[in-house]
Amino acid sequence: MQSAQCNRGFTVTELMMVTTLIGILTMMGGAAFQRLRRHSEGSAFWNDCRLFAEAFSRHAHERGSYPADQTIPGQVPAGMSEYLRSPNWLRTTPLGGNYEWDNKDAVNSLGVVFNAAIKVTGCTWTMDGLQELDRWFDDGNLSTGNVIVTDAGATIYFVVERGAL
Repeated sequence: MQSAQCNRGFTVTELMMVTTLIGILTMMGGAAFQRLRRHSEGSAFWNDCRLFAEAFSRHAHERGSYPADQTIPGQVPAGMSEYLRSPNWLRTTPLGGNYEWDNKDAVNSLGVVFNAAIKVTGCTWTMDGLQELDRWFDDGNLSTGNVIVTDAGATIYFVVERGAL
């Protein structure tokens, strides 16, 4: 007596459909992951700047003025060691580049005058990413508000105190 042979397995069409479905889900998940990562980095930048601004303002309140202008990115400004957590100030920013301190009527290329600003030089984010960051945390305009972007996105200012026009 002959037994019926059972062929088990998947057809090529079924395998292709499953592979395509997995590929589509992976692409969707990758885009969502990128969006979440960008939002997380933007949040970290915004939080860093808020904490730094508070430290610089505390320095100004206790000592009567902001620290002197810092001309070399990636260094703790003179007199700020006790106010800033150095590892955070010295590390690469979440947006790429380094933190720098601008003081005493710094003027950016947009003509905005600052008495005090935290500057990021060497930002690696795209203008679209920076625009999105500004919409999330500021006023949605890269040339106004607390976050000012110049030099095609390479330089970012977080305004601590605006100057007189």
